[in-house]
Amino acid sequence: MGETKKLMFRNQYLLTNKEIHLQKDATKICIGDFTLYFGNDIECYTIQKDDMQITLLGYVFHCYNDKKEQDLITNLFTLTESELLDEIDLWCGHFVLFIKDKDIKIYNDACASFKVFYGEQDGNKAVGSDPKIINTFFNFEEDENPEKLKFYQSDYFKRNNVKAGNETQYTNINQLVANHSLNSGTLNYHRIFPRKKRVEISEKESAKKIIPIFKNLTKNIHKRYNIYASITAGFDSRLSMAATKKIAKEITYYTFKFSNKTEDYIDYRIPKQITSKLSLKYILKPLISKLPEIEKQKILASYDSPRLKLFLQYFENFPKHKKENILMTGGGSEVAKNYLENVSIKNGKHLVRAIHFPDNTYLDKYYQNWLDKNKKLISDFDYNILDLVHWEQDITSFAGQNMHYAHHYTKIISIFNCTKVLELMLSVEKKKRDAKNPKFYKYLINKMWPELNNFPYNPSLKEKLILLFKKIKIYRAYKFLQIRLKSNG
Repeated sequence: MGETKKLMFRNQYLLTNKEIHLQKDATKICIGDFTLYFGNDIECYTIQKDDMQITLLGYVFHCYNDKKEQDLITNLFTLTESELLDEIDLWCGHFVLFIKDKDIKIYNDACASFKVFYGEQDGNKAVGSDPKIINTFFNFEEDENPEKLKFYQSDYFKRNNVKAGNETQYTNINQLVANHSLNSGTLNYHRIFPRKKRVEISEKESAKKIIPIFKNLTKNIHKRYNIYASITAGFDSRLSMAATKKIAKEITYYTFKFSNKTEDYIDYRIPKQITSKLSLKYILKPLISKLPEIEKQKILASYDSPRLKLFLQYFENFPKHKKENILMTGGGSEVAKNYLENVSIKNGKHLVRAIHFPDNTYLDKYYQNWLDKNKKLISDFDYNILDLVHWEQDITSFAGQNMHYAHHYTKIISIFNCTKVLELMLSVEKKKRDAKNPKFYKYLINKMWPELNNFPYNPSLKEKLILLFKKIKIYRAYKFLQIRLKSNG
C-alpha cells in the first residue's frame, strides 16, 4: 500500500525541501529547491522574472495607493533591498511574503498575524504557519529543558497559551516574531526594524501623516469587502472607528457578547450609546457557549496549544453579503500606547515580570539574551525597549496569534497592522501615548470624528483608580515594586 496522503488544514501552509504527500485539494508551488503547500482557502499571488520569484500568501492594502496584490509584488522586482524593506513597511494586511533570489527570504505583516514557524530535521527544512502543521510531516519533540517544560506545562501557559519570544516548547521549532525576516536556506532570522533612528515629532505632524493613511486604508478595504467594525469602550477600537467616518453609514459596528457579562457591561453599554446617538448599524453579537465537538477536534488538529475560547467569537459568522465579509479591529494599536509603562529594566528577570510572565529561570535566561542582543541597537535608534519587547512578544503571540486564529473562519484586518503606521505613532512623545490616557489617540479622533470623544473611555472603577494613582504619581512606584519584588506566577 502507498503512503497515506495527509491533510493540509484550513488556513495553513508549509514550505519545505522535503517530499511530502497531500490530498488533492491543496495547492503547491515550487520555489527554488522548496515547495510551498497551502490550503485553497488562502489567497496566493506569485510572479517569476528570470531567477527571481516572489510569492505572496494573504492580502495586502497599501498606505498610499489602491494597487492590488499582483501590482504590489510586481513593483518589488524594481527595488533594491533597502527600498524593498521600506515598501513592505507600507503594507497593511495579513500576509507572508517569500522572495527567492539566491535563498528565500521570508517576511510577514507588522503584527506577525500570518504566522511563520520554522525548523530543521535530518537535513530537511520546514517553514509553516503552526508547529502542528510542521509536525504533521516531521517529528519534532518537546524540549527536555526542565525549566522550559515547567513553563510550558504551567497553569499560566494552560490559561494563556502564549509562547516565549521566538521559541516554542519543541526542540528546534522557532517562531518568527514581529520586526524580523527569515532566510529559508540558513534558517537564520534578521532584525529589519528599526533600521533608522527615531525622530520625535509633534501630534500635529504625526496626525498629518497618519490620518491620510487611515482614510486610504479604510476606503480601499471598503471597496473590496463588506466591513464589520469592532467597537468597545476602549481607545483602540474608538480610534479605528474614527477612521471609518466617511463610510460609517455603509458598514456595521459590532461587539462580541460574552455570556458571563450583563448587557450593562461598559464594553456593551458605551458602543450602544455611540451607535444609537450617531444612528449607525450595530450588533451585540452573542457567542455560543461551547464549540461543537467536531469543530473543537478540527481546531486541535490544526493548531498547537490553541486558545479555544477565541474561536467562539468567529465560529458562527456574520450574515453574508454580495461582497465578502471582513472584520475590522483595533488589534496592534497597543504597540503605541506605552503599554508596559515606564520602568527601569536591569536584567532578564525584570523583563519577564514587565511582560507579566511568571518567574522562571528559563524565561530569565531567554530574556537576558534578548536584552544582550537588542538593548543597545534599540536604544541607539532611540526606541523604548519596553515598546519593542511588547510589540515582539505580546503582539506577536497574543494579538497577532488571535488574528491568525480568526482566519480559521473569517478574514480580519487592523489599520494598525502596518509598520509605517506604528512607526509614526511611536514618533510622538511617550507621555502623549500613556496606556490609560493616550492623549494622542484623542487628538487623532478629534481630527477625524470629534463626536466620538464625547463618550467616556473605559469608565470602570479600576481604570479610574489607575488614572488617579498616575495623577498623584504613585502608580510608577507600584509598577517599580512589581518588577523588582513580585512574582506574577
